[in-house]
Amino acid sequence: MLTRFFSHSKPIAFTIISILFTVAFFIENFLSKSVEVSTSFILNKIGLLAVFLFIIFLLNFMVKRNKIHKSNTYAVSIFVFLSIAFPELLRSSEFILSYLFLLLSMRKILSLRTNKNVKQKIFDSGFLLMISILFDPFHLLFLIFIYFGVIMYASQNYRHFIIPLFGILVAFVMYTSFILIVENSFLNYSIYLPRFSSIENPFTNFKYSFLLSLSLLLLLWIVIQFPKIYSRSKLHVSESISLILVFLVVSLAVLLLNETSISVDIIYLIFPLSILIGNYFQLNSTKKWIKEVFYALILGGIVFSAII
Repeated sequence: MLTRFFSHSKPIAFTIISILFTVAFFIENFLSKSVEVSTSFILNKIGLLAVFLFIIFLLNFMVKRNKIHKSNTYAVSIFVFLSIAFPELLRSSEFILSYLFLLLSMRKILSLRTNKNVKQKIFDSGFLLMISILFDPFHLLFLIFIYFGVIMYASQNYRHFIIPLFGILVAFVMYTSFILIVENSFLNYSIYLPRFSSIENPFTNFKYSFLLSLSLLLLLWIVIQFPKIYSRSKLHVSESISLILVFLVVSLAVLLLNETSISVDIIYLIFPLSILIGNYFQLNSTKKWIKEVFYALILGGIVFSAII
């Protein structure tokens, strides 16, 4: 039933997915725990919800604009359901804002395939990446993703390899100038560099250990099926999928190295995984029962998260 419903991209499907996410967001932020409701609290949560909904829209836009998916809402539905399973993620305001800027940087690199405004897009990707780094220094690792995209689409001009660094520099100079004007003080530049430490065990909390294991199980299945996904894709789609795979690998590195709780960092895995699952679902060789099992496992994770 769910497979048939999400197999098309009619506005009603996207609307229902957005409504489901909004309801889950409201329950988690206002009803699941006792909170002191104030005007600032409500405005903060409305802003956070708007960011989440924009990310959902951005995901749908990227997979359709870059023709990674056909006319379906598989990726969006998987992303929403997996996000709902991790309630802490729905309350992470500053973190999710940094991730939004990271995704905007990612979108610029994916759009290089059109071979239009190449220099501007590469500059924008570096500029947006720097904004996300100001929130989370570990996002500096995604410079690897940017350069992989430049190598794939724009390596014919050596100047293109300098432009991302120039975009990062411009954003940083603007931020430094802002701090000097507003606070009349210099930045401590070291706080914007990632601090590598020993990798912590992500399987310390029973609830999130189960949910992480479920997500990794889905990832394992997609990795096994990846040769089939890649070989049956058209050239421009296979290039985009290669970029998504690089983004996933860097995301997993950040997931392991970052000191933030796995209950929040899980979005690093969820976003690229949902795109790959959506691409797998649209293959003619993918059996309907496999899709139903995927949805059943994810919905089971949501129920498990709600009762534990």
